[in-house]
Amino acid sequence: MIKSVALLKRKESISHEEFVRHYEEVHAPLALRCFPTIKKYVRNHIVMSLSGEEPGFDCITEFWFDTMEDAQAIVEALETEAGKAIREDEQTFLDTSKTVAFLVDERVTD
Repeated sequence: MIKSVALLKRKESISHEEFVRHYEEVHAPLALRCFPTIKKYVRNHIVMSLSGEEPGFDCITEFWFDTMEDAQAIVEALETEAGKAIREDEQTFLDTSKTVAFLVDERVTD
């Protein structure tokens, strides 16, 4: 499986609670409708920094895909009319200039 991770920062004009509510009630359901190649979608909302410093982001988002082609399909879909709804919604609650996204090679030790 292929995994994508993104670090997301909320707009300064909204509270962390508003960010979480919008993400869970509006954005996540929209993403699942727009991107059927997503196999698993996890949002890790930051609740506290253990280092005492603010991390610079509000959420770590994880997407799983069966293939690299499925992961690439998301990038391509964002440029379509269907992806327009996601892009427009992101502008309402995310500081997209601070989004950092990457593919990872996850290794789990049980």
